[in-house]
Amino acid sequence: MRTTISKESILKSSVLFLTISAFILSALLFTSCSESEGLDISTSDEVLISQIESAARTVVDTSSLPTATTTAFNGDLSDSFVESVALASGLGYKVSILTDNESRSEVSSDVFFTTEGRQLADSNERRKKRRHKCFQFVFPIDFIMPDNTSITLNEKADWMLIREWYTANPDATERPELVFPVDLTLKDGTVQTLIDRGELKTIKDSCKKGKDKRKCFKLVLPVSFTMEDASIITVTERADFKLLREWKKANPDATVKPALNYPVDIVYRNATTATINDTTEMQAAKDTCN
Repeated sequence: MRTTISKESILKSSVLFLTISAFILSALLFTSCSESEGLDISTSDEVLISQIESAARTVVDTSSLPTATTTAFNGDLSDSFVESVALASGLGYKVSILTDNESRSEVSSDVFFTTEGRQLADSNERRKKRRHKCFQFVFPIDFIMPDNTSITLNEKADWMLIREWYTANPDATERPELVFPVDLTLKDGTVQTLIDRGELKTIKDSCKKGKDKRKCFKLVLPVSFTMEDASIITVTERADFKLLREWKKANPDATVKPALNYPVDIVYRNATTATINDTTEMQAAKDTCN
């Protein structure tokens, strides 16, 4: 029997073939685009950073950075300021930054930007570790500036206030002084009050070594401190430590740190207690911790 194929059947088959082909092509393009987008976000940034690192770079002025970099410096880098900028022509920028935020593991680190000013996603563990936060400051915290004025940070975004001060005072060379005592929150939620820079150093050293970052012991309140002007400040609860900070802000020229009045009781992490009668016994207690 002879089969007759009409023009109408041929036309329908052609349309069906073209429709299926278009669908397959669209799916392939979608998959390709998705994979490319994933590559752009992660692998491409890593490749570009590697190229910037290995390329010949020219040191340029900070003002040469694209305006778009302000997005990063008003965000995660709000606690940082630029030390130097190096341009790899046609690739991007390597920017060395410093920070006054002592919750960071290291003062200095490097970040990278495209020629348009987008911050590159950096997965390098060594560089990430330098900007790792050992703890979170409990706001507010205060800084005494080189001209003896004070700046109070009430939230993370306020770190920009310090950078803005130095922009307005370009001849200043000294960095700001963090005013103690300060409260900080560890990753386990523990809140610690640090009396001085020595305690801050101990916390940061423990962080770098992967040890328990909690203080070895804390003061049993109430305690009192004699200030440089011979006034006495009594701390009956944690919130009262701010009285010491307020005194320092009111007396920015003071160089002698508050003297703890003995005897005092301390409680160790294991809940045991001890009475400390003088500075010698206090130092011995700290040495025992170490």
